[in-house]
Amino acid sequence: MGRKFKVWLNSGANAFSSYEQEIDLEEDLNITSDEWDSMPEQEREEVMKEIAWERMEWGFEEITDD
Repeated sequence: MGRKFKVWLNSGANAFSSYEQEIDLEEDLNITSDEWDSMPEQEREEVMKEIAWERMEWGFEEITDD
């Protein structure tokens, strides 16, 4: 078993707008512990942000007077 991290996202909209999940670097992301340790902090944040936002839905559309 590799290194594990808890990743969460909370939009603050209501009591049900938060979720968290546990991920394993090697099993879930194919990243070794050495690779993780050598990543710059910004790259680590991007990896985890991607995981956190996987389940979020957002979008926009223009409303026109047709």
